Amino acid sequence: MQTSTYRWQMTGTAGLEISMTKIQSNEMQWKMVIQRFNEIGKLVTLRKKEIFAKQGLSMGHIGYVKKGAFKLVYHHQKKEWIKSFLFEGSFLGSIPSILQKKPSTYSIIALEPSEVLVLPSKKFSQLFEIESIYQKFLIQFLTSLYLKKEKRVSEFLLLDAKQRYQNFIDEFFENESRISQIDQAAYLGITNVALSRLKKDSFANNPLPPSNTFH
Repeated sequence: MQTSTYRWQMTGTAGLEISMTKIQSNEMQWKMVIQRFNEIGKLVTLRKKEIFAKQGLSMGHIGYVKKGAFKLVYHHQKKEWIKSFLFEGSFLGSIPSILQKKPSTYSIIALEPSEVLVLPSKKFSQLFEIESIYQKFLIQFLTSLYLKKEKRVSEFLLLDAKQRYQNFIDEFFENESRISQIDQAAYLGITNVALSRLKKDSFANNPLPPSNTFH
């Protein structure tokens, strides 16, 4: 089978975060899952800055982003850290909250007006009990989820701010303009002032192009 190009994004271990390209041999599983969301999901519209899921509360539903953009945010006192950004073709949810009925450890907030197809977590779980093709999809998803989490952790442990910024550009190149500089800084774990300085140093005399080519 020819390789199909898709981009999946789902939140990390505490939630669904996945970013994959060139997924092999799973086009059928992907289409079937999305088809179920289109068939039985409830279309929900969100305004910019509206909360899809709130930190500290249990979450009993899964969302599929038809249109729009979201950020996954950890809040502590007045500080904010961003876990990831999600765009069209992404899933929104929290694994511990869904499977273990635990409070979500982060909030999911719309970056712009968005449309999401929503399924109750019970119906979502039932998909994987019906046919093996959904189970294969889940295995692929969980494997990629783990790899994504490992990449994010290693970046903070092993890379400096400039290298993390280059990786950010590589990953979110097509959607960078949809993310405010303040949110970019919160994702990179640096201050807004430090990010401004980094951008100036990187692009003033020696532009820093993305190392990956998007198709």
